[in-house]
Amino acid sequence: MKNSSKIIINTFIMYGKMIATMFIALFSTRLVLEALGASDYGLFSLVAGIIGALSFLNKSMSTATQRYLSHQKKQGLEAMSRVFNTSMVLHFIIAFIFVIILEAAGLFLFNGILKIDPERILVAKIIFHSMVVSTFLSIITVPYDSLINAHEQMFIFALFSLIESLMKLAIAIYLFYSPFDRLATYGVLLTFILLILRSLRRLYSRIYYPESKINLKAIDKKLMKEMAGFSGWNVLESSTYIAKGQGMPVLLNMFFGTLINAAYGISITVRQNVVFFSDMIFRTTNPQIMSNIGNGEIKKAISQSITVCKFSYLLFAFFSIPLIVEMPFVLSIWLKNVPEYTVAFSQLTLATVLLVMIARGLNFLIMGIGIIKYYEIALSVLNVLVFPISYFLLKNGLSPLYVFVGIIASDFLVVMVRVIFASKYSNMSKLVFFKQVPLKLIPLTLAIFLLLYFPYFNVFQNPFLHFAWTLLGSTILLFLGAWFIVFNPSEKNTLINFLSSALKKLGVSLKN
Repeated sequence: MKNSSKIIINTFIMYGKMIATMFIALFSTRLVLEALGASDYGLFSLVAGIIGALSFLNKSMSTATQRYLSHQKKQGLEAMSRVFNTSMVLHFIIAFIFVIILEAAGLFLFNGILKIDPERILVAKIIFHSMVVSTFLSIITVPYDSLINAHEQMFIFALFSLIESLMKLAIAIYLFYSPFDRLATYGVLLTFILLILRSLRRLYSRIYYPESKINLKAIDKKLMKEMAGFSGWNVLESSTYIAKGQGMPVLLNMFFGTLINAAYGISITVRQNVVFFSDMIFRTTNPQIMSNIGNGEIKKAISQSITVCKFSYLLFAFFSIPLIVEMPFVLSIWLKNVPEYTVAFSQLTLATVLLVMIARGLNFLIMGIGIIKYYEIALSVLNVLVFPISYFLLKNGLSPLYVFVGIIASDFLVVMVRVIFASKYSNMSKLVFFKQVPLKLIPLTLAIFLLLYFPYFNVFQNPFLHFAWTLLGSTILLFLGAWFIVFNPSEKNTLINFLSSALKKLGVSLKN
């Protein structure tokens, strides 16, 4: 199958999956919040929120393993088996290290650091240990995810994601009827879901990919050392990113208690569901970027990465801009009771992701080249930088919203680091990147926000009509701006060819 056809099919599959899983996840969150209550939901977000952050760890580690699988794909089954089995052993080692670190951290967290009602300490510990098991399962599943992604089987990713969403929905409904403690039940059952999904991935891989057969003789010690070096730096940055994501709830809990964690947890749920749509770009193009780098076509990989930066930003902006403007209305419809600070947290969270999206596509360019030691160290330092800034601001009695000062500062520097290292290792022109991406996208975004908040734009008093008007207005403005300002002629032709091929394939499928 040609690359363009594969990308088109994968795009439709990922979009369908994301739309289905997003609506299921949002409905599930509403049910869970209603079943647990704001305080227990905040407690769960505080103690077990790392499970959600692990999705980032899995993506980063999967990217590292996938790089080796993609580079060895042309070498045949034996080479793929060597990479897979070596990766499997490596990830078991990493998983055990994480378990030890988390259990050690738990001794300190439950010894006066976290503000938890005494009668809920036991439940919180059950949630925490469930989280540790979930961490182990997530990490040892990475080689299977990498293998499926290397074969570009996006339908399988979509299927597993849909199964996961449906099982989480079933759990949310069951909570209303559970005879046991609802919070403890929720944590344990989420871990059980990960166990089922890991088993399904392993079963599928064993059936369709012969290289996934466990063979200790295929383990390559030299390759393991090389992969450990590559993955080690990747894990370092991913770990600090998780620490950043979970450090914020801990800091907020220290100063404001579990109710503020409910608001922050809901904002993270909003972010995760909106990011799904831009992540589709990375899923479908990352294998192509990796392959081009493996084939020595660096200029083509650079061009693809810059285009990915544009498209991923615009896809995220398509959903996030109207959501930011209409967040009070959306949350009032989605949730029965909206905890304090939820609106502002959700708006600021989406704004920070918009900032990161400017250069996120460059990450795969750097990963594909493989010189990542100092790049990962720099990102790790920036992730940790958030804590002293946020602690200082909160210690001086400022609003919980001020934690975003540190987050925004860190994310801005992350963008700059990605541009600098992509330029250094691939000879990408920094000037060309800034002219093509941020200097076009940022003014366009600010102009759309100004127009949407302009008093004369607010022509409807009915909130439903106003939301529809905002969605329509932002879509038209973003499309016109993208077409006439952001896209270059080559990207316009690519988009036209993509849409025409997609419509043609859709027409063929409808006839059949």
